[in-house]
Amino acid sequence: MKKILLILSLLFLIPLSACGKVKYEFKDGIMYEDGKEATGTFEFKIGKYRTKGKFVDGLPDGVIEEYYENGSIMMKKFFSNGKHLKDETYYKNGQLMSNFSSDKGSSFFYDDGQLVMSFNFQTGKSSSYHENGNPLFVMTRVKSTLYNENNEVLFEIVNGQSIDTKKTFKELEDGTFEILKDDKIIAKVDAKGETLTYLYSTGEKLMTSSSVSGDTEIFFKNGDTFFKGDSESGKWFYKNGKIFYEFYKSKWRFFDTEGNQIISNFDEITDIKKID
Repeated sequence: MKKILLILSLLFLIPLSACGKVKYEFKDGIMYEDGKEATGTFEFKIGKYRTKGKFVDGLPDGVIEEYYENGSIMMKKFFSNGKHLKDETYYKNGQLMSNFSSDKGSSFFYDDGQLVMSFNFQTGKSSSYHENGNPLFVMTRVKSTLYNENNEVLFEIVNGQSIDTKKTFKELEDGTFEILKDDKIIAKVDAKGETLTYLYSTGEKLMTSSSVSGDTEIFFKNGDTFFKGDSESGKWFYKNGKIFYEFYKSKWRFFDTEGNQIISNFDEITDIKKID
């Protein structure tokens, strides 16, 4: 009889303890504890990665840290009373992958430290870079400029109009064209006039652009793709051929050197628990 009473009492206690469980929720940038704005240090997952940070009155405050499976830092998000200040993303080897400042801009790097691209929010300038560090493609609000690896201008457009008048065109027997500047071939055009291919100073393909599809592809000097995209989407690649970064309209994702997605701007926050 005593055993039966003990079992019955335990059965009653289980739902009572379940009812007393605290509910944590992250919604619209605010951390809630049983429906109220929460204060404390929390651990949770962003996507599949463990994350830890402090919240005050529901708002992130200080550094939110995201970790790889091996425990090394993947990302640091800096906040002050809910205001997002900057982000730093890292490779597993500790090398900086990207930095982002809400009022200045951002820069992206390969795992060997090479600068890949940068954005300046104040001036509207965006730049991508050759493997030797020289600018490759630079865009501002009014001007776009393509450079070869020796920092020589291949084309420049201002307010939608080309300002380079030193180019000459040479038609070949097969109907294709060569574009020359200072008697040097800088680009080629197919016979239909649909695909334009700019060249490195040593003749390798640098960039192709299609007037039919709107696609643009930029290449490393060894022929592998560095960037491929159009007006709505784009992908950048590591030197090993794996995808590095991609965007589609308002969505973006980063990948590690093996091609595995690590962070995006649409990852969900789950498994929230308060640790302090």
